[in-house]
Amino acid sequence: MTTLSTPAQIAVPQRRACLVTLAGYPFAVEVRYAREVVVFDEYTVVPLAPPYLLGVASLRGNIMPVVDVRPLLGMAPAVAGHEVRALVVECDGVKVGLLIDEVLGLEALDGPSLADDGHDPGAGHVIAGRLQREGGDVALLDVRALLTAMGGDTGEKALA
Repeated sequence: MTTLSTPAQIAVPQRRACLVTLAGYPFAVEVRYAREVVVFDEYTVVPLAPPYLLGVASLRGNIMPVVDVRPLLGMAPAVAGHEVRALVVECDGVKVGLLIDEVLGLEALDGPSLADDGHDPGAGHVIAGRLQREGGDVALLDVRALLTAMGGDTGEKALA
């Protein structure tokens, strides 16, 4: 005998976001792009690199760019030390470590909590929407737009 699930029993996947801080401000990244949070004890500065590229680091033998998205958001660049914390994101096969201050946690994106405000002055091209929370709105970063803004061709698995 086959038992069919009732609509109440069928689990609908919930979209979630990883909340992080940049320069003390909260931002969100969809979990589907977030891979892990790492602390790079060291990274190599690349001569003549664009200002957003802090350098490259080895993650389990794989070299990946470590980038600071603050300038793309209209913020002052980070002052990076010897050790940096990064949220590793992946989009269309391109992996990048986004420099972050800290991780705040995970939050649901479904329902009325996600507002698409169109554009944010100065950073609208990399903001996908706003997560409405009790403590104030949190900008949802558009990972694909961030990689494109940094010269990444997500179709070719390379970051310029």
